[in-house]
Amino acid sequence: MGYDPGTMSDEQQPPQETRDAPIRQAPWRSQAQATTLVLASVVIVAVIGALYLAQASRTAAAGRTLQELEAYREELELQNAQLRAEIAYLRSVPRLQQEAEAMGFRQARASEVYYMTVDSLPTPPQPTATPPPEPAVDVPAYNETLQSWLFERLSALRDRIDND
Repeated sequence: MGYDPGTMSDEQQPPQETRDAPIRQAPWRSQAQATTLVLASVVIVAVIGALYLAQASRTAAAGRTLQELEAYREELELQNAQLRAEIAYLRSVPRLQQEAEAMGFRQARASEVYYMTVDSLPTPPQPTATPPPEPAVDVPAYNETLQSWLFERLSALRDRIDND
């Protein structure tokens, strides 16, 4: 059987103020909701903090890698400069003369120099002068506006329509 307030006697019905009063939640339920809200806020802050730390650590690692690469580049540039200096020294004329003398070579005297002519070699082509540049063609100044171009096109279209 269902509940029917009309079948209850006046003695059995709850007082009027109790019937119209809002239903209160149990105190433990309000505390559970507040605790859940605080815990959710703490979890959200922790997740945001973890994301920030992860990004900051990636940025720091990238910065450190960049510093290492820059130091390596500077080291390579220093090595290149040292190698260039060594090449310049090895190519210097005084050093090459000293090396040649150590191998038994000596400076040739004018009486020991012989020049040889070769008849079968083709003669190199004689250089020719480059022709002077041609004078520039005068190009009329561009002074057409959109309005004058449209007017000209519409006039040509009107003339064609009138002639047809």
